[in-house]
Amino acid sequence: MKEEDVKKLIDKLQYFDYDKLLNKIRKNVKKPSVLVTGGTGVGKSSLINHLFGMDVAKTGNGKPMTDRITRYEPENYDVVLYDTLGYEVGEDKQQQFYKEVIGFVKKANGQSDIKKHVHLAWYCISAANKRVTPTDLDAIAALDGLTEVCVVLTQIDAATMVELDEMKQVLQKKLPKTSVFLVSIDPRVPEEKMQWNGLLGWSVDHLDAGLQLAFAQALGQELHVKHVQADKLIHRYVAAAAGAVVCPLPMTDSAALIAIQTTMATHLFNFWGIDRGTDKIKEVFVNVVVANTGRIFSRSLLKLIPGAGSIAATVVNSGVATSFTYAFGRAVNEVCYKTASRMANGEKVDITSAFAMDVIMKLIQKYYNKK
Repeated sequence: MKEEDVKKLIDKLQYFDYDKLLNKIRKNVKKPSVLVTGGTGVGKSSLINHLFGMDVAKTGNGKPMTDRITRYEPENYDVVLYDTLGYEVGEDKQQQFYKEVIGFVKKANGQSDIKKHVHLAWYCISAANKRVTPTDLDAIAALDGLTEVCVVLTQIDAATMVELDEMKQVLQKKLPKTSVFLVSIDPRVPEEKMQWNGLLGWSVDHLDAGLQLAFAQALGQELHVKHVQADKLIHRYVAAAAGAVVCPLPMTDSAALIAIQTTMATHLFNFWGIDRGTDKIKEVFVNVVVANTGRIFSRSLLKLIPGAGSIAATVVNSGVATSFTYAFGRAVNEVCYKTASRMANGEKVDITSAFAMDVIMKLIQKYYNKK
């Protein structure tokens, strides 16, 4: 096959349905469920809004599960959130909270379908209240027997370090195996005093491997966690690339390999959430990166493989396939990470420049020999 014919073959790959491919990817996602609970006014909604970048009260898609529990499954977020009304002072009200919330988790996790389970529980206690109540301790202990649970001390800006230590000591004495994390959304609180990283690290570690990626995808803040999980995603596609090339083959037969890389690029872009609600950004990415994956693939191989004289003469073996797929994935991932970080800081990003082919090519060369 002539080189010009190879280029025509590659060009055909740009005419694909991005949304169809994305829907196929999302269809296979297993979503983790997180219960966010605690007393009234402890900052549950603020916690959700900060970490996932959404206001659950405004999503409009909450489904009441009980009088006290609402289920949220926001579009384009690979997570299910259960937000609970907090308990109020009064024995009867506290007992009703305990009965309803614990009863819900027990019923959910007793089902054979793990998709309906509550996989994590974040029990929130406001540091502003200066105390841990018996209801808190009983509820946390009960949840611990049903699912993975941790304690989140919120609003730590309203307490002294002495008061926080006293609350932690009560929790550690009564619940020695339960992890406790201190957080606040007040920007005046020094970063070293907050434990967002610990909370998210604990959450990822206590999820099955099949749920970790989806949890990270849903995050709107703390992007370093997404970065770690994105690298695991890349390795999945590297393994697929190795399987697609069981023996050396000419570049002319590499359409399946390019398709794997096209899917990987689409998956990474969606994973970082850069296209949420912004069709223009998605279109730029499709036109600049995905539609040109074949060209990037062929041009990179000619530069990276010693002695490769032309596209038609280039031979792709398993080592080349995995090394290039890894390098391409890392390149797209790095651009996505930097773009998402800038957007999270409120910056306006020129997506066309950020995802320019030359930028991707330089990064591919950087990572090609680092696998």
